[in-house]
Amino acid sequence: MLQRQVKESANQIVDPNADIEKQDDITHDAIVQQQKKQPQPPTIEDETQADGGIFLKRVGTIRSIYRLCVGTPRQGLLCPNARGCIELDKIGDSSSSSSVIGLEQYSHIWIIFVFHLNTKSSNPKRIKSKIAPPALGGKKVGIYATRSPHRYNPIGITLCKIDRIEKIAKTKHTEERIQIHISGLDLVDGTPVLDIKPFVPTYDSVPMDVRLPSWVEGGLATKRNVVIGQDALDDLTVILEKDKNALQFYGQRYGEKTVQETVEYAVECIRQVLAIDVRSNFQTKKAREGKFQAERAKRLQGAAAANEGRGTNAVASDVCTQQLDNLLIQYVVDETSDTKRSTSVGSGAEDTVTVVSIKLLEEE
Repeated sequence: MLQRQVKESANQIVDPNADIEKQDDITHDAIVQQQKKQPQPPTIEDETQADGGIFLKRVGTIRSIYRLCVGTPRQGLLCPNARGCIELDKIGDSSSSSSVIGLEQYSHIWIIFVFHLNTKSSNPKRIKSKIAPPALGGKKVGIYATRSPHRYNPIGITLCKIDRIEKIAKTKHTEERIQIHISGLDLVDGTPVLDIKPFVPTYDSVPMDVRLPSWVEGGLATKRNVVIGQDALDDLTVILEKDKNALQFYGQRYGEKTVQETVEYAVECIRQVLAIDVRSNFQTKKAREGKFQAERAKRLQGAAAANEGRGTNAVASDVCTQQLDNLLIQYVVDETSDTKRSTSVGSGAEDTVTVVSIKLLEEE
């Protein structure tokens, strides 16, 4: 009898951890069920699977010496004297000033941007997979073998030098603003910036055994001869003697101490830009015939050239114009008869450019 009672009592003994484990199972199951009920925030992958597109918000806007696409260099570092800045947007409740902490420790940045002035085709289904780069003299290659702005997604990347980062204090009527002043840029004024990344040579450079197509190497090695006439130098000197702040990105505000220093730095920028201004066959023909006038462009409407220089104000029928900063550059293109590269015939890469006058662009 006693043995039977002991056995029954033993059978009734419960593991002290059993209730805890059971409770843990219940809690875990409840959490899982609760998570299933609550909607999870969508990922970028979810968005692309839903409609094949990704929504991107700009983080800033470019302000630069270029207002027109035509004439803007194909790569900024080929024109180290070209200047501009990135005006950062305030996104949500983020702090623009906090977002650039530590950035001043880098010398260069990558800028990811949108080619916002690309013209759209009337037929959205017509997407070109091949293009003819000017350096190829009319021959075509695949879009992914070029740096053409006309791409399936109009996104570009460029490398610029950081000159300084400026914090503009908040006022009664304006929010705090951050400007990243840069040089060696190839971006048109108003370009939307998608992202900024610091340049790190270890990550972003490759060993010297780099392979390039011959047409790219040849194009990089070819520059137009640019002559700055004395009348043009006199014009710019007069403009700056009258107003030292006549230019938006050159002068005392940007480190030049004298009018002469400003003239020299700005003229070198003009020389750099015109030396690599390689265009399509159609645009090259217009330039050689003096039929390209920047002031006629829609983006320059409302601006007029002031006659303030010591040089001649007469504009010959074969003179082209190009806008840089607040200046209208007047120049003549002479086709060379002795080209070293056959593809230069159509692109004008070996033509001679003579700057005959420089005018100040003023708002009417």
